[in-house]
Amino acid sequence: MQLIIILLIAVSILTLLSGIAILSGAKKGEKFQAFLFFFISFFALGWSTSIGAFLSLPENAPIEITKMLVYGIYLPALFMSWGLAVYPIYKYKIGKAVMIFYAIFCIALFVLPLLEPSILYSSITLSEANGNIVHLQHNLYNYCYMAYFISTCFIYMLGFWYNARHAHTPQVKKANLMVLIGFTITGVIALIFDVVLSFMGEYSMIWAGPLAMSFAWVFHYYAILRYRLLDLSGTWLKNLSLIIIMSLAAIVYLAIFFVIFIALFKIPSPSTSVIILNIIMITVVLLLFPVLNEISSYVRSLASVTSIDMVYIVKKLELLSKECINYHELSGFLAEHLHFQYIGLYIGEKLYSSKNIKLSTTDLSKISNLKNSGKTMWLPLDAELKDYLKKAGVEAVAILRDANGNEVGRILIGRPLGNINFSNRNLSSIETALLLVSAAISSERGPEA
Repeated sequence: MQLIIILLIAVSILTLLSGIAILSGAKKGEKFQAFLFFFISFFALGWSTSIGAFLSLPENAPIEITKMLVYGIYLPALFMSWGLAVYPIYKYKIGKAVMIFYAIFCIALFVLPLLEPSILYSSITLSEANGNIVHLQHNLYNYCYMAYFISTCFIYMLGFWYNARHAHTPQVKKANLMVLIGFTITGVIALIFDVVLSFMGEYSMIWAGPLAMSFAWVFHYYAILRYRLLDLSGTWLKNLSLIIIMSLAAIVYLAIFFVIFIALFKIPSPSTSVIILNIIMITVVLLLFPVLNEISSYVRSLASVTSIDMVYIVKKLELLSKECINYHELSGFLAEHLHFQYIGLYIGEKLYSSKNIKLSTTDLSKISNLKNSGKTMWLPLDAELKDYLKKAGVEAVAILRDANGNEVGRILIGRPLGNINFSNRNLSSIETALLLVSAAISSERGPEA
């Protein structure tokens, strides 16, 4: 059970970090939606950690702490559920009505147990042999609580289904469906183990609900980043995203270890020393990730830096030309498959990069004003600008034109992977790839571009 509690607390903190990342990176017009994301993750943390702490209580635990943790299991979940109901539909007229109705419903369910605890539960059992259990009352209050929890989850799923049906782009539709499917699976788990079974007095698997919901919320965070459901930016976002990814890797590792340990040794839970040893091991592995990544990049560069898989690039760009292009994703794809350390697409006065580099608005303005005298796509750089761009990790700048010769953007290209100079690369293959990129961008933007 110790590992379950550690996992429960870890994924809860992970959920909160995703909420902080979204709130810190959201633009002004999307702050309320980002706040709702953070709001849900904050109360999910209280719900999850309270369950973990309650399950670990000894038989002689003080009654005040026990009661406080019981409140922590049931009351924060009310606010989390309110946020779930509001999040996908708050922009609509019916969403505002739902917001007000469920706010009143939530406050009523929150206040009543504080005034009269016996309305929520009749007794609490703390037992090392049989587990800790809250004996809920079979009364109108708890029936209303169940209805509240189930209906808010249903509204959340219905909202994402509606948003998917009325999405303006295939990308947004795919993102909404992804979140909907993920939450449907985890929401059912939470409803079974945390609402239905706990109401029947079965508490041994109550940890499954918040564990599943936390993974669903981190999955939602991934969908926001992957499909740009919110326009996010900022160094906080990048740093927190790295922490979230590394933490998620550690959690998945511990979960797999837990399953294998039980299957091999037939022991309910590994000892504390074994858990600590595994945490140290995964920490060491995660700290070695930058080194392993560098070695991987070097080996990959030795193997394929002088050759470009044009067939794969053509297929990918043909698919991209048929949908709304994610320029951040496209720049990352080009950097990886053209074997450069950096690619940046400068389109519509905005830079979409495969990774962050230090370029100011003035620098981008200089790049925008560059002109080429001949038919080549490569733009000449004066000595000062060339030296400055090199320090930032940019080796060359090329102009992107459509089939009619109209400019659709500019591309910034960084250093090649491996110990190869830019001039020694097969520039004809790169130019062919850039022509395909220009065609994809032109097709996506339409004739008005």
